[in-house]
Amino acid sequence: MTGGRSPREALPEVIARRLRREAGRRYRLMAIIALAVVVLDQLVKVIVRANITPGEVIEVAPGVDLVHTTNTGIAFSLFSGSTGVIAVLTLVAIAVIALVLVAYAGEHPLVPVGGGLLLGGAIGNLIDRVSRGGVTDYIAIGGWPPFNVADIGVTTGAILLVVALFLAAGDD
Repeated sequence: MTGGRSPREALPEVIARRLRREAGRRYRLMAIIALAVVVLDQLVKVIVRANITPGEVIEVAPGVDLVHTTNTGIAFSLFSGSTGVIAVLTLVAIAVIALVLVAYAGEHPLVPVGGGLLLGGAIGNLIDRVSRGGVTDYIAIGGWPPFNVADIGVTTGAILLVVALFLAAGDD
């Protein structure tokens, strides 16, 4: 007997505590990944702005260039020049994504990883929009528009979240 209760009676409380601890670990993992993406993204952008003149192209490998550009739009330069509106929409999207991730963090182990990448990338680009009026992009592959570490985080995170949700749905 534990505190006047049988082990069988205490089991739901033990399980609930374990689930809360596991959820806490997943939220911390998500936060650590998001922070790592923001730091790496901002660090690389500082290096690019300090060492590559806007418009300069440095060939890294055939079909892969470094080029310092500023994107005032969103993906693929859509809505260029609407920085304020895009910043507000990004904040709303970050809040909605965070709420959804909190709801699904326990669904699959990929959710905190994908969520951290997605949130970190969104925050990294939001920092640029608010502080610089546009996002610093620098990786150009083939005819693809230039992108950055934050964009890689957003894209990879979104893919991982879709995969995680499909895998979690398949477990039902």
